[in-house]
Amino acid sequence: MLIILPCFAVSAQQVKVTYENRTDTLSDLMKQYFQMQGLESFRLTLKGDFNGKRAIIKKVTCDKGVFIEKQLLSEYQHLILTDSIETLDFMALPYGNDSIRIACFYPMGNNQRLFLDILPKDQMKILMETYAAGAGPGTPIMAYTTGLPIEGGGIWFCGLRDSGVEPRLWYEKYKIDGYVFYEVTLEEDTPPDENTPFYIKIAKSGSYAAHN
Repeated sequence: MLIILPCFAVSAQQVKVTYENRTDTLSDLMKQYFQMQGLESFRLTLKGDFNGKRAIIKKVTCDKGVFIEKQLLSEYQHLILTDSIETLDFMALPYGNDSIRIACFYPMGNNQRLFLDILPKDQMKILMETYAAGAGPGTPIMAYTTGLPIEGGGIWFCGLRDSGVEPRLWYEKYKIDGYVFYEVTLEEDTPPDENTPFYIKIAKSGSYAAHN
């Protein structure tokens, strides 16, 4: 299934995001296996005039309406978007009895894993696409969240996914709490110089590591 999002402005640029549920391409046997394991996988295609900008990936956690941000790539890791089409892969896999691992890969850069995030597992949450752009410079690209509460009990995931409401407003509008979403912010990259202790460039081409 390919889901196309409308264009939205990020850092004064137009970015278009499409989501592909990668399990849709599997055989019936593998789909059943993935379901038994609770594994979820999405491919995100980002389109825009990136022109060599650095992509900063942050984890944003909602705690009773307070948002806690954490940068997931180390300061020395520079993910450089050099082309007008870039790809990220997200995968979620239960880990033990009470945790879930969410990983992000850069398939165009030797399938390098950009980060691995470990969260408390919640049977009422899924890895979910984020349809609505944020008002700030960051672009929400993926979430681990529950859905809209249904009167009388139950959860409506599609209702939240299709609501057109950005993740930072989910608590205010729907009283959803304890969710996590990931966002990308673009900025100009600072090339390494003699004062840079360590620098790793991750890109479609021209990746390298330098240290002083």
